[in-house]
Amino acid sequence: MCPDRRTFIRTVSAGGVGLIAGCSDLMSDDESSADDDDTPEIITMKAAGADIWNQSDLGHFYYTTATGDFDVTVEVASLENVNPHAKAGIMVRESLESSSRNMMVRDRAGFGMSPQWRPQDNAETTSTTSEDGAPLSRVDGGTMDGSWQRLERSGDKLRAYGSEDGEDWTLMVELTPSELDLSDEVYLGLAATSHDQANATTAKFRYLEGVEPDENDDIGSPLVEGSVSVDQVAVVSTAEPEDLGPTSATLTGTVENLGGAESVDVSFGYREVTADEWQETEATTVSETGEFSIDVTGLTARRYYQFHAVADNGDGEASTVNDLFSTPSDSSGGAGDGPESASAFDPGDGFVDVAPWLDDDTPVIVVDEPTREALETATSVDGPRVVAFETSGTIDLGAVDLNVRNGKCWIAGQTAPSPGITLTRGGIWLYGDDCVVQHVRVRPGDAGQEPGSGWEPDAIQTADDSVNQLIDHCTGTWSVDENINAGYDTENTTISNCLAAEPLNDATHAKGEHGYNSIMGNNAKRVSLMGNVWALGTDRNPRLKTGTETVVVNNLIHHYDDGMWADPDTEHSIEGNVFEDPQSNQANIFGQGSVYAADNVLEGASNQMVGDQITQLSSRPLWPDALEAIPSGDVKAHNLENAGARPADRTEHDERILDHVRNGTGGVIDSQEEVGGYPDLEVNTESVDDPETGLRAWLREQALAVEQ
Repeated sequence: MCPDRRTFIRTVSAGGVGLIAGCSDLMSDDESSADDDDTPEIITMKAAGADIWNQSDLGHFYYTTATGDFDVTVEVASLENVNPHAKAGIMVRESLESSSRNMMVRDRAGFGMSPQWRPQDNAETTSTTSEDGAPLSRVDGGTMDGSWQRLERSGDKLRAYGSEDGEDWTLMVELTPSELDLSDEVYLGLAATSHDQANATTAKFRYLEGVEPDENDDIGSPLVEGSVSVDQVAVVSTAEPEDLGPTSATLTGTVENLGGAESVDVSFGYREVTADEWQETEATTVSETGEFSIDVTGLTARRYYQFHAVADNGDGEASTVNDLFSTPSDSSGGAGDGPESASAFDPGDGFVDVAPWLDDDTPVIVVDEPTREALETATSVDGPRVVAFETSGTIDLGAVDLNVRNGKCWIAGQTAPSPGITLTRGGIWLYGDDCVVQHVRVRPGDAGQEPGSGWEPDAIQTADDSVNQLIDHCTGTWSVDENINAGYDTENTTISNCLAAEPLNDATHAKGEHGYNSIMGNNAKRVSLMGNVWALGTDRNPRLKTGTETVVVNNLIHHYDDGMWADPDTEHSIEGNVFEDPQSNQANIFGQGSVYAADNVLEGASNQMVGDQITQLSSRPLWPDALEAIPSGDVKAHNLENAGARPADRTEHDERILDHVRNGTGGVIDSQEEVGGYPDLEVNTESVDDPETGLRAWLREQALAVEQ
């Protein structure tokens, strides 16, 4: 084990910047000598391809045939992060066909280690982090830290393990023939894919045991051909940098093995996490194993940097994982919390403690181009971070949701130059706790998919079991499932000043018509819904499912079949909401929950306000300390002025929707094409100029600037 390095490297392994390189105590002093015949072989695999996933695979495979039981272990020494979904690991396949059933223990550049499998030929792949495979997972969340993998077949069972040291193994999943049934003779070895059609990733493996591959071929037909090489090279690792300053650091590493050479040249590469180009230090020559360090300067304060160590023994070059460090700020403290929102509802007025992790040393990660890759790299880093934008534009998510799996992430759309950021063809899921999303528009749409394809995106969703999540001043439209939601078994969620509208009704949802705006999942506790506009949908405005406890205050609900639906075993304070243009005779607040209702009004219709099966309470069952409701007579004008992303810098679609609400026009749609299709926002750039002092105040100032 490496107790002195584990905390540092664990942070890296789960983030979007690389995998663990290995521990210096894996070899004894004798084993690490320069003339040792046991110098480890490094297997270097170049692999491209869209993915090893879905119904067919594109990647590279280094393999042999195996019969009966097997037990294979390997360390994934490094994996180049050409995409956070690039993956590498042990694989067993029924055949070499791209659609073959298979199982893989994968390390992913952005998401740690987890098993995946295709249960039948031509079937959809699943994993311990996917909805279908998650119930089989033996580890929380379906993923774990570590770079050591193990895949075992014993009898008719397949077992996948992970480890941080190659000695203590954790069972991640066990599959029986009912989940995956393979023939006695299979193809077994190592596989990788870049998750990028145009670019290959480089994966490096060492300490492979239990199989001796003798063939390598591409899986499918990637645009870039893959390859495998096997070399004896020096072994080098990194440690946590020392003497970190705002613009400088001392990078440190250890030469663990000279690879049979008399000496090796060592150096470091480093770059800001979103940069394309690496900077290289001068090399220094060492003739003994042990520690070395090199000073670097010219860094930017309050940024995350990737770095790796390089060792060249003359016969080959070895490079470690891309590790991570952050530079502090030059802050002397102060500057306060900054201005309050232009809305009557400040983000801190609900149940959420807004980013308690944020201080002046919290790194800022700059997204400099409107691409999924740039945004995903920033959101995938495992550590407190503010995601700021020096670009505007439309970010096409490529019909795959953006999953923010690591918590303490503030996506600050207010920092983007006009006209801001809009995400299309996918949604945002907040899996990590303590996240903030502000001033972002998300428009999934049908993405050109067919009914029955399984394309059922939400616009913005807090994941099940997550805690302390804020969604403020965002726009969510054109969902196929719902627009803006809180997950099941969540606690302390605020959705404030948002525009949720035009959910697609008869699009690609398996259930057919599904024009729903918002749902608070079962047992979502302490949810505050303040100052939002729900419009031009049929149902769930919002739906408050079994076990929920919410405060629903001063929202505008326009053109709907069903308004607020309170399931049994729920408690809510529902106050000061305005309903208008109902399309059914349903009561505006209905269901079988317990509700304190006050000052709610209906404009232009005679529907019952509170349904007969609702248990009406005489006092509020819950209420945030800082929240003050405004009179219902002020709600429509207030919300139309303040709801949605960047109210002072609205795009054409937001303006159109709010005009429909204002003028009583428009209605339910089945496709984004009915209202002009996906936007193509202008790409403007403006440098992010975060201050030395007062990062929180600066974020609030940037928000206010696009709110009024």
